[in-house]
Amino acid sequence: MMLFFKKYPKLGFNLFGVGVLFLPSAPFISGLFFIFSLLFSFSNYKIDIKKDRKDYLFIIASIFMIGTSLIHFLTFDNINFVYERWDASKQQSYSSIITRYSYSSLVGLLNWIPLFTCFFGFQPFLKSFENRKLILKLFLIGSIPVLISGAGQLMLNWHSPVELFNGLIIWYQKPSTTFSGLFNNQNYAGCWLNIICPFGLAIFHEKSKNIFKKTTSFILIISIFLASFLTLSRNTWGGLFLSIPLVLGPITIYWVILFFILAIIPIFLKSVNFLPENISNLLNSLLPIKFNIFEMVIDQFSSDSYPNQANARITIFGVALKLISEKPFIGWGAAAFPIYYGFKKGIFISHTHNLFIDTAFNYGIVTAICIFSNILFICFASFKKIYLKKITNSSENYFERAWWTSFFVLLCSQMFDVQYYDGRISIAFWILLAGLKCIIFEDDENMTCTT
Repeated sequence: MMLFFKKYPKLGFNLFGVGVLFLPSAPFISGLFFIFSLLFSFSNYKIDIKKDRKDYLFIIASIFMIGTSLIHFLTFDNINFVYERWDASKQQSYSSIITRYSYSSLVGLLNWIPLFTCFFGFQPFLKSFENRKLILKLFLIGSIPVLISGAGQLMLNWHSPVELFNGLIIWYQKPSTTFSGLFNNQNYAGCWLNIICPFGLAIFHEKSKNIFKKTTSFILIISIFLASFLTLSRNTWGGLFLSIPLVLGPITIYWVILFFILAIIPIFLKSVNFLPENISNLLNSLLPIKFNIFEMVIDQFSSDSYPNQANARITIFGVALKLISEKPFIGWGAAAFPIYYGFKKGIFISHTHNLFIDTAFNYGIVTAICIFSNILFICFASFKKIYLKKITNSSENYFERAWWTSFFVLLCSQMFDVQYYDGRISIAFWILLAGLKCIIFEDDENMTCTT
């Protein structure tokens, strides 16, 4: 098989590109293409981690993760937590049970170690600006089903699972008043929209006299903006707010702030019942009841959103940090946080809502520091290369800015919520990081900018 890959030098990149194209809509098919592209990468390219010794931190983290997982497997018992869940469709509660098995940490390694391999193996496909630009476009094209499924969900009541190829591809869509689409969760859908939003901005800002291309890119970016807003995810809104100035330049922040103020004024006035009744009724009539954005936005920032303090981020972080201090070096094991949090607070919370804290809780502080210190270095070094280095026409380098912004917004979102454990999002995370790594070591004269 290795000899076969060597006969076709462009095959690896093509396989990688198809994997990116199918990533949001058909992750199983996408994964197969990624596996074959990795086989090509490791058989045709010399992966030299000595070029930057900080990459050894990922290998050290892998060793610690495997070691702590074996400790968990050999010394931890299975533990259960029973809690009450509310079934909105039946309007009744029922008991549910969650279990942390002794082998859960070993299974949890799949969220990390294979993706470290992807980080190294995907870099040969992302070393040139043109390759990254093409992958950026494939991310956008591949995300069209996300936009279509979400629109169908909200406007055409697409609620039943959509199956293709005898169940090989399944889109689970539940009844919802928020945009979630084939992700089946508005926060995960919003996270993906944050990933592709900077790409849409770069494509739209690219100079082109092609009317069809310009119109298509305009429709796409408007669709992403609208879908992001309809997720009603504060994380997604924050990512949208960050993306515009980071891609298009700081001058646009003034327009973003102006738009935000103009949008928030009627919402604020309506929330305090300051608007005349006829104007308030007009605002309500602009959209159907299930799309009553004014009411939904008010609800998102209302104190009633968190009637139980145990649901608040600060409480979750506090409990997680206290538990980490009790087992700082080996952690408590993957899938353990919901159970220990349930023991302490009596409710179900699926994760710590912070990826660094979650990693430290699962595998220990050393592992978390090794992983995230290198991630932050790559993020900072690539920022200097893209934004601060004196390169000709660097102010027009929107595609490189979009790549950095996409990763930065994704990383920030994982500090307040954790969608990383969705395979589509975690693979995108490491593809983007691999691209930033390539940007750092790319020669200045090869750093092509948009024209």
